[in-house]
Amino acid sequence: MKKALSFVLVLSLLLSTSTIVLADMESKLSNHWSKNQINKEFVIRYFPYLAKEDFKRFDPKGTIGEDEFLLSFSSLLKDKGYTQGEIGWKVDLNRVQMANIVGKKLIEESVISNSQNNTPFVDIGQLTKEEKNSIATLYNHGLISGVSKTKYAPYRKATQAEVIVFLQRIGNLLDKRANIPFKLLGIVESYSGKEDITWRMDKDKILITITKSFPTPGYNMEVGKLVKAGDDIIVYLKTTPPNKDSNQLQVITYKTITIEVDKEDIGNPPYNFILGDVFL
Repeated sequence: MKKALSFVLVLSLLLSTSTIVLADMESKLSNHWSKNQINKEFVIRYFPYLAKEDFKRFDPKGTIGEDEFLLSFSSLLKDKGYTQGEIGWKVDLNRVQMANIVGKKLIEESVISNSQNNTPFVDIGQLTKEEKNSIATLYNHGLISGVSKTKYAPYRKATQAEVIVFLQRIGNLLDKRANIPFKLLGIVESYSGKEDITWRMDKDKILITITKSFPTPGYNMEVGKLVKAGDDIIVYLKTTPPNKDSNQLQVITYKTITIEVDKEDIGNPPYNFILGDVFL
């Protein structure tokens, strides 16, 4: 009886504690514009320094350090298959730094293309060419906005809410970019060949051919997914072996599968296709 009572008390304490943590964050967002935009799991994963001690440091209107922002951005990039080597200073991040750090990295990785369009912001004329380009590119891709229709406020300190919502948008973009849609064109089986991945361009399409060997006939092979990871495009295969009770010739067999990808979904060449883990 005592053990059962103790268990109930501990469970009640844990539930009440989690409710307090959730309520604490909710209360800080209650009257803020980002209330329905900030994902709590995203904050816990990529902004642990704000989430620790029951979100003690979390303040949607508060500032964030350049070094902390780069830590969060680097963690996000790493999760999505990219690398980030910059180290920031322990100074408050401003809005032009936020845009330039992310903008130039996404352009460098060909995640987004340079925008030749102008912005409506009248207060960015004094910025460097690189900074203006980052802001214009992010703005025209719908990833950032100004503080008003005509002002960006480049030197205003970025708030925690702005930074979190901004990186959530970048995360969604990288997720969309990572999984490349494709169309199956065909698959053939033969008893000669070699394992390889080749590609060729056909107007606005990229045709990718994958050949893999198997110890016997009867294997089924398909492309599970295409994932962009930094400079590489990883081809993940799904294979299933023949039925254990089936009689198969003990001869090496080659499966060749061809898929088609829209150039706009994969970016400009050169391409480096590699074979990822095979899912059985």
